Amino acid sequence: MSHLSSVPPGRLMFVAGIAILLCFIAFSGCTQPVIPLPGPVSTTSPPVVTTGAPVPPVTTSQVTTRGPDYLTYTNSQYGFSISYPSGWTVQENTGGSVVTFASPSSGMGDIPGTMSVTVEDLTASRMSLEQYKAAQLAKNNGLDKFNVIYDLPYKGTGFSGWKIGYTFDSGTLMRSFEVYAIRGTLGYTLAFSSRDDRFAGYSVQSDTMFKSFQLIG
Repeated sequence: MSHLSSVPPGRLMFVAGIAILLCFIAFSGCTQPVIPLPGPVSTTSPPVVTTGAPVPPVTTSQVTTRGPDYLTYTNSQYGFSISYPSGWTVQENTGGSVVTFASPSSGMGDIPGTMSVTVEDLTASRMSLEQYKAAQLAKNNGLDKFNVIYDLPYKGTGFSGWKIGYTFDSGTLMRSFEVYAIRGTLGYTLAFSSRDDRFAGYSVQSDTMFKSFQLIG
């Protein structure tokens, strides 16, 4: 007590103030926020966020079409050959034709597409090609609602002929194309027929058959 009492009051207050200031500084230093050091930069990509609508995969496709195999019918007696689809039936000497080819039936009551070859002996008449065509058209004129839609010269394989197209009604609207040719004393009629509403579906087969028809021997 004797020592503190000997210190002047002003000096004592100065020392006390210094002590309080040091304590405040020390307390403030203890409560400073710690700033973390920067960590390593991540090299991984962020996750992809989807909208819920899946993206369709890109695909490639290749479609290869191949026509049906064809067989060849040859008739040495009348000197002609013709190719026809392998799935079609072949009937000889029916309905006045030398041969008739018919497409597969798709069901009961169906009318198949048919290609027929008819040969006539013209020894007695000695017709020209134009006369032969006129005679064939005269036969067809008896068909119900007969209507010619095509009538032009035709160039076949090894021969010159005539081609006509027409429609008629047999209870069902039908469409036919016929090619006429003459060699020597024989007249040839090559006829394709089908339902009018299915005629376009036979275009490849009928065109192939017409183009394959040849007079031989």
